[in-house]
Amino acid sequence: CVMVGDGVQITGMAVVTIVFAALGFMSPASRGMLLTGMVIIYLLLGTVAGYAGVYLWKTIKGTPDGWRSVAWWNACFFPGIVFVVLTFLNFLLWGSKSTGAIPISLYFILLSLWFCISVPLTLFGGFLATRAEPIQYPVRTNQIPREIPARKYPSWLLVLGAGTLPFGTLFIELFFILSSIWLGRFYYVFGFLFVVLVLLVIVCAEVSVVLTYMHLCVEDWRWWWKAFFASGSVAVYVF
Repeated sequence: CVMVGDGVQITGMAVVTIVFAALGFMSPASRGMLLTGMVIIYLLLGTVAGYAGVYLWKTIKGTPDGWRSVAWWNACFFPGIVFVVLTFLNFLLWGSKSTGAIPISLYFILLSLWFCISVPLTLFGGFLATRAEPIQYPVRTNQIPREIPARKYPSWLLVLGAGTLPFGTLFIELFFILSSIWLGRFYYVFGFLFVVLVLLVIVCAEVSVVLTYMHLCVEDWRWWWKAFFASGSVAVYVF
């Protein structure tokens, strides 16, 4: 639930940022404008992350009990990882006396934005999700888990194979983006990047649906993490 909520927030940030950049409201040529816009949009979409994570939690559990913990994890999981990585890299820059190191004042500003804007909005989104009606299952679920038949191939192999399809969708555009970064150039083709992002979202959704259907056909009811990692395995190929 936490990863789904954070994923919705990151996807929303990417879509809004690319749309604004394609319309000319954000330009990479203006120093810091694109990054500042991404941070602001991410903070404001905390409500969406809290709502998505808690709503999924409520749908699975059937009760909103424990929603505060889910909302807190939504607000702290991904930003916490980014903050730890950023701190580690910044210490390396400080140690090498680089001028690109982030000053302490900016650290306090980022922490203030995180805990004063993102966290309250995420908790507010989780509160709204507790008031919403959960998704009703079309049939009753058996409380006794059924034995899963043995398979001829491991699940991780199927998950890694599923990631090749989304990666094929974004490979060309990713090549141009990384080439622009490596050569120190600005990337301006945001209209085409938006089309690639939409195709990537559609392909990831279809891959997860197909993988879930394949697991249900062999009577494997533990499909959720496999469906999640099937789309997420594209990150392995990106790195």
